[in-house]
Amino acid sequence: MKHIYVIGAGSFGTAIANQLAFNTEDSVCLICRSEDQQQEINDNHTNLRYFPNKTLHDSLRASASLSKLSDADIVFMALPTAALKEHIKDLKIAIPTEALVVNLSKGLFKNGRNLVDYLKDKLNSPNVVTMKGPTFAVELMNNEHSLFTLGHDTETQYHTIKELVRKTNIHIDHTTDIAGVELLSALKNVYAIIMGIVDAQYNAINTRHMILTKAFSEIRVLLEALGGKEDTLFLACGYGDFGLTALNDLSRNRTLGLLIGKGFYNSDVNQSSVVLEGLRTIELISKATDDSIQKQLPLFNRLESFFRDKESKFKIRFNSLVD
Repeated sequence: MKHIYVIGAGSFGTAIANQLAFNTEDSVCLICRSEDQQQEINDNHTNLRYFPNKTLHDSLRASASLSKLSDADIVFMALPTAALKEHIKDLKIAIPTEALVVNLSKGLFKNGRNLVDYLKDKLNSPNVVTMKGPTFAVELMNNEHSLFTLGHDTETQYHTIKELVRKTNIHIDHTTDIAGVELLSALKNVYAIIMGIVDAQYNAINTRHMILTKAFSEIRVLLEALGGKEDTLFLACGYGDFGLTALNDLSRNRTLGLLIGKGFYNSDVNQSSVVLEGLRTIELISKATDDSIQKQLPLFNRLESFFRDKESKFKIRFNSLVD
């Protein structure tokens, strides 16, 4: 029996933990914020704040104490990036050095470093992998088949996770391109905003797929320029996750694009976490790429100028998209 912990009892952490609990050969515990949430999950098998109409697997347990991590074999990180940074010192103390850490969180740092590099450094452990893919939490809770990409360093890490999900509806493809997997999880959000804008402004399938094609091309340019491998783009974390985020109205980034496209966005008012994270990612990408790369990114440049200049309307410059 392996002792599995998922840190972060929000929608995604809860959904992952619930899915992992279907493999009853292992012990799965969800690390949550409060004792009230712990009691609700353990006594009622619910997490009503995030899933008001769902019952959790009866083998899933919860704890509000990081001390429970002392026997952890595998730890899934499902915290927002800001919360991860806030609690990283406590996590380093609590997580055993030999445990395999799986990063589910998304984001980039100012120096261009990804979250896996950050965790390896702060936890003083090389045993950190990443898992990203086209998955909405509600679909995982509905027990739908879902595909992730595992970014790993060793075959042992890959086979450990493959065995872990064997009796669940989680499936994995895999790569050793950890940097690429992490990059794509940030890049797809930027282009999902653009796709939302396009769908708000043009009721035209041809136009939608023209922009979709150009967006995918720009993601490829950025992936290679920032240290990822082109092949990673065709895994679940690439084309799959971009398609899910860009074309589905459950996506918060696409929804932001729809608001911009309809003219309902006000830069002085609409400063949600999605907006702030998007602005931060755009700024980081701009600083990390030179003019020769940026010349190949007309869609990205248009979105950057929209936010930078606090424009009231967003218009696609179609002539800039072709040679």
